[in-house]
Amino acid sequence: MTTTASRRSAPGRVAPAPHGPLAGTGRLLRLALRADRWTAAVWAVAVAGTAQVSVVGLAGLYATPADLAARAALISSPAATALAGPGYGLDDYTLGAMTANELGVWLAVPVAIMAVLAVARHLRAPEEDGRLELVRSQPVGRAAPVAAGLLATASEVLAVGVLLLAALLTTELDPAGSALLAASVVAAPLVVAAATAVAAQLTTHARTTNALGLAVVGVAFVLRAVGDVQGPRSTSAWSWLSPFGWSQATAPYTLDRWWPLGVSAAAAAACVALAAVLVRRRDLGTGLLPDRPGPARGRVGGLVGLTWRRQRTSVLAWGAGVVLTAGLVGVLASAVVRFVRDEPSLSVLLGDPGDAVAAVFGLYVVFVAVLAGAYAATAVGAARADERAGRATAVLALPVGRVRWLGTQVALAAGAATTMVLLAGLVMGAGAALTLDDASQVGRLLGAAAGTVPGVLVVLGVATALVGLVPRASGAVWSYVAYTGTVGMFAALLPAGADALSPFAHLASRPGEPLDAGAAVAVTAVAALLVGAGVLGVRRRDLDA
Repeated sequence: MTTTASRRSAPGRVAPAPHGPLAGTGRLLRLALRADRWTAAVWAVAVAGTAQVSVVGLAGLYATPADLAARAALISSPAATALAGPGYGLDDYTLGAMTANELGVWLAVPVAIMAVLAVARHLRAPEEDGRLELVRSQPVGRAAPVAAGLLATASEVLAVGVLLLAALLTTELDPAGSALLAASVVAAPLVVAAATAVAAQLTTHARTTNALGLAVVGVAFVLRAVGDVQGPRSTSAWSWLSPFGWSQATAPYTLDRWWPLGVSAAAAAACVALAAVLVRRRDLGTGLLPDRPGPARGRVGGLVGLTWRRQRTSVLAWGAGVVLTAGLVGVLASAVVRFVRDEPSLSVLLGDPGDAVAAVFGLYVVFVAVLAGAYAATAVGAARADERAGRATAVLALPVGRVRWLGTQVALAAGAATTMVLLAGLVMGAGAALTLDDASQVGRLLGAAAGTVPGVLVVLGVATALVGLVPRASGAVWSYVAYTGTVGMFAALLPAGADALSPFAHLASRPGEPLDAGAAVAVTAVAALLVGAGVLGVRRRDLDA
């Protein structure tokens, strides 16, 4: 009879585990990609579909050299440059140049928002709600969650770029220019994602990481807008302070410059390296910037006070961005009016032969309203984040019902979004009144902004309905925000009926246009039904925690 000796560890001694700083990255990456597969697919299809439909619409709408020349004249105006970017190839405007100039930044911005949300979801949310502590109890390295989260975000952004390229290749655009455009669209979001990873190491809460990441997007957009107005075709130093400016400097279909993407790659690599350094300098569940201790005696009065205290930073940040954007448009009002009046052909292109100036400002008013709708989506998303992290359970353990809990947050978001839109209309009107020496612009633009409020409430309603009825798909509200923004800015390029689901298509948004009371009431009723469905859905379903 034979016996087999088995090796045993010496008493009191634990066998060492293969535990490097990146141990377990592959498994965490697969888990993150699996969790985000549907969210990433929706974003990719939305961005690629918008690009394909827009290019086909541009090709059909501007089929002659005269039409292209008129469009080039429109893009060369300061206001259009601030929104779209530097005008490359305006002397010989082609479909490719028009696509890169007018769609490039508007494709990159939603992808950047997607990247911010993904980074906060992968890096900060698991740590905040305690899931990462369970993961780290396994043989997982300290840097593995950050590496896996960034790799997952980069994979999702690159998937958007691949599908975008495939959509562009179905059009008549040059394949080489399409490849450069797709690369430039994903380059800026990768930089924003890396910067958000740094913010995730500084803060304790996912909502703060989201706010800082979205602030990076807003500041980058404003820097590019100011720089492009001062120096078209990326000749201003302000444009080179923005990741969006680096992407637009590639000038697809005209100059075809690949080297600005190296600037984006270097900036993203520097931010990733900084995040890797910072993650080693903090404890799990904390941020390098400590939370400010509250007063010894609390001043929060009830659920409304608690909700405002949690959302006030987001409200103030989004409000500042919306109002500053409106103020920039107001300051440029005289240039807009002068340019449009000097180009009579633009009135036809803008779809309003009677008052092309009102049509231009109508586009800006809708743009501001879409920004307010984006804030509403983040506010309702914060309620969903509280539910997943278990903070909602702590509040509901008190004498607070579910309807009151979610209803208070939705009501505060509705009031804040409405205030943003009205204040933006007032500031835009004041700027236009000063630059045009026409006091009536205050009332006209304020009235136009007020006309879009029901549309903003519909976006809020969609977000609430998703949280209440389909909580796992609550992130899909961003696809709807992107849809409303696209049809609001490029409705003339889209097929007939493509704007049917956008509330702004049914509302009066042009200065001086009479209010359609019936349409406003109907759209508001739709918003109320969506909010009601979402609130009742939360009451009937189980909470995630």
